[in-house]
Amino acid sequence: MAAKRKRKPWLKFPKRMQKKLIVMFCGIALLLIGLIGRLMYIEHTSGEKYEKIVLSQQGYDSQTIPYQRGDIVDSQGTVLATSIAVYNVILDCSVLTSDEDYISPTIEALTSCFSELTSDELYGYVKNEPDSRYIVLKKKASYEEIQPFVEMQEAVNEKGSKINPNIKGVWFEKEYQRQYPYNSLASAVVGFTASGNLGLNGLEQYYNDTLNGVDGREYGYLNSDNNFEKTIKEAQNGNTVVTTIDANIQTVVEKKIAEFNEAYAGNYREDDGGASHIGVLIMNPNNGDVLAMANYPNYDLSNPRDLSAYYSEEELAQMDEDEQLDALNQLWQNFCVTYTYEPGSTAKPFTVAAGLETGKVSASDTYYCDGVEHVGGHDIHCVNRSGHGMETLEQTLMNSCNDAMMQISYKLGTDIFTEYQQIFGFGQKTNIDLPGEARTDSLIYTAEDMGPVDLATNVFGQNFNTTMIQLATAYCSIVNGGYLYQPHVVKRITDENGNTIEEISPTLLRETVSKATSDILKQYMYSTVTSGTGATAKVDGYSMGGKTGTAQKAGRDGVNYLVSFIGFAPVEDPQLVIYCVVDEPNVEEQYHSTFAQNIVREILEEVLPYMNIYRDEETTGLHAGWGITGEDEGDVGSVAATDVANQPVEESLDVPDTTDGLPESTGEEVSGVDPDAEDAVRITDDGSGQTGDEAGQTDDGSGQAGDGAGQTDDGAGLTDGQADGAAGQ
Repeated sequence: MAAKRKRKPWLKFPKRMQKKLIVMFCGIALLLIGLIGRLMYIEHTSGEKYEKIVLSQQGYDSQTIPYQRGDIVDSQGTVLATSIAVYNVILDCSVLTSDEDYISPTIEALTSCFSELTSDELYGYVKNEPDSRYIVLKKKASYEEIQPFVEMQEAVNEKGSKINPNIKGVWFEKEYQRQYPYNSLASAVVGFTASGNLGLNGLEQYYNDTLNGVDGREYGYLNSDNNFEKTIKEAQNGNTVVTTIDANIQTVVEKKIAEFNEAYAGNYREDDGGASHIGVLIMNPNNGDVLAMANYPNYDLSNPRDLSAYYSEEELAQMDEDEQLDALNQLWQNFCVTYTYEPGSTAKPFTVAAGLETGKVSASDTYYCDGVEHVGGHDIHCVNRSGHGMETLEQTLMNSCNDAMMQISYKLGTDIFTEYQQIFGFGQKTNIDLPGEARTDSLIYTAEDMGPVDLATNVFGQNFNTTMIQLATAYCSIVNGGYLYQPHVVKRITDENGNTIEEISPTLLRETVSKATSDILKQYMYSTVTSGTGATAKVDGYSMGGKTGTAQKAGRDGVNYLVSFIGFAPVEDPQLVIYCVVDEPNVEEQYHSTFAQNIVREILEEVLPYMNIYRDEETTGLHAGWGITGEDEGDVGSVAATDVANQPVEESLDVPDTTDGLPESTGEEVSGVDPDAEDAVRITDDGSGQTGDEAGQTDDGSGQAGDGAGQTDDGAGLTDGQADGAAGQ
C-alpha cells in the first residue's frame, strides 16, 4: 500500500501583509464610493449641461410629416377638391461641403435634372452658405419632376453598390397642394384654400377643421456614416366631406346658365353679361338635400384671384388694391345664400297657404279684380291694369293677381300674416352648412310695425327681403306635405379609408301646413304651369307645378327687375324643387319671368331623365326646338310666352308686380332696421365691417338690400391678407 502523500501546508499572509491588504481594499472602496458620490453630485448639479455637450457633438435632424387635407366629393363620389403630393427640393450645404468629393457630382446631378437650376447659383450657396442646412432650390415639384434625380441618386450596379455614391446633401420635403379637378364647377359651394390649409370660402371654410388633419414628425440623429436613425410619428390625414351635390346635375345647371349669359351678354348694356346675377338652386324637397347650387358670376377655384374674365386689362390696371379686393369679395359671394332681395310673386303661394291653413280663405272663394286696390291713401295696381275680373282662388295664382292677394290680406291681418312668415322661416337663417348666410331678420316687418300698405304689398312679395335658400326651403315644405327640413349640402363625413365617421341625417324643423293644404297648393301651381303664367317652364311629358315672380327693385323706377321661377316635379310625388332667379337681365324690358322659366325648362329637360324621373303625361311636342332664349332663337330680346293654351298673349306674361304708384317710403319703417347695428357684411382690407348700402336696407325703408349683399355673421368677404394667401394656391 502506497504511502500517503503529505499535503503542502497553506501559505498564510503574515499579519503585516494582511493589514496592508485590508488597508488597500478599504482605500479602493473609499475611492470607488467617492467616485460614485462625485458622479452622483455631477449628475445632480450639472447633468443637463454635460448631456447637452454630448448631444451637441452628434448630428441631429427632425422634419414635419405633413397631413393630407381631406377630399370634398359629390354624392356619387366624384372628387371636387383633393390634395396632391408635391415636393420642395432642399439643399443641405453642411452635408454637401463636409467632403470635397460631394460637391461637383451633386451640383452636376441637380443641374441635369432641374433645368431652372444653374451651376453658378449652386456654387454660390456652397461658397456663401457652407453651414446652411435648409436651402429651398425648387418649390412644389411634382412626383414626376423629382424622379430623374431620385433614380440617379439611388442607382446601383450589379453588385448592389451605388453608382453615384457622392451625390449627397439633397432631400425632398413633401407637402400637399390643393387641386380642383373641375375648376369652376360648384365654385361658390366648394370654396378654396389659402396657404396653411386655411379654407376661405364655401365648404372649404365651413368644414375647415374636419378637412384638416394633424402633422406627424420624423426625428432622430445622424450617425458618423450620415445614416438617419429615426423615430416616426405618422401624420393623421383629414376627413373626407361627402356632399349632397350631384356633379352631373351641377354641370347641367352651370352649362345652361353659361348659355343664357352668352346669349344675352352685351344685348342692352354693352359691357355687361347676360344679367347682373343669376342663381339656380335644386333641392330634394323630402329631406333638404341640395342637389345643385350655382350662380353667375363664378370663378376658377384653382385661380380664385383671377378677375380677367370680368374685367379688361385696362380696367384692372386702373384698380387699386381696395377696389380689386372689393371686386373679389363680390365674385366670391354665393348668390343663393348671401344675396337678399324682394321675391315678388313667388311669395304668393305662402299667402294662400296661410289663408287656407287658418280657414280665413277657402278653395271655393272668389275674388273680383278690377286692376287696383286703394290702400292707405295709395293706389296699388295688379299685374293686369284693366283687371282680371272674377277669379277663383286657384286663378289668383294662375294669373298672379295682386288685387286678389290684397283682398286676402284683409282677411289675414298683420298678426296671422307675420306669424306664418315666421312659420315658413322668413326672417330667420336656415343654418345651411355654408358660410356667409345673409340675415333677414331686420328686413321683414313685425305685426306691431306693419301698416296697411306694408301688409298689402308683402302679400305679393314686395317690401320684404329673403334669400334664395330661405324661400326654396319654405317652398319645399309646401309641396312635400308640410314638412320644413333644414337645408344642407353635406350628408356624410368619412375617414381617408372611406369609413363613415358621421352621418348627417335630415333635420325636420317643424310642420308648416297640413297635407290637405299642401295638396291644394300643388294643384293650383300645376294649373299655373299648364295654363297660367308659368307655362314657358313646362317640360313636355312631365307633370309640373310652379310659380313665377317679377319684383321691382329698390327705386321703383320701372327699369330694374328681378325675375324668377320656382317649380317642382312630378306633381303627385315631388322629387325636386328648382328655383331660378335672374337679377336685371340684360334686355330693355327686364320684367318678363320667362327669362327664368327658359333656364328652368332647359335644365329640367336634361335633369329629369338623369334622375330617373319618368314621364307621367303624354308628350305633345310642346316647346320642341326651343332653346335658352325661348321660341325665337334669332332675337334674344323677344319673350316667348305664346305657348299658353287658350290665353291671349298679353295675359300670358308675368308683367311687373308693381308698386310704382307708391312713394319711395310709406312712412312705416321696417321693423328693427338699424344698418349700424348689423354684424359684419363683408370684410375690408383693414378687417373692419362695412355697413351703408351693403347693410341690406335702403334709405327709403323699402327692405331692399342695396346691392343685394345681405348680412352675414361670419364675414363672407376676405381681408387683403386672406386674399393674398389664396394667390399661392
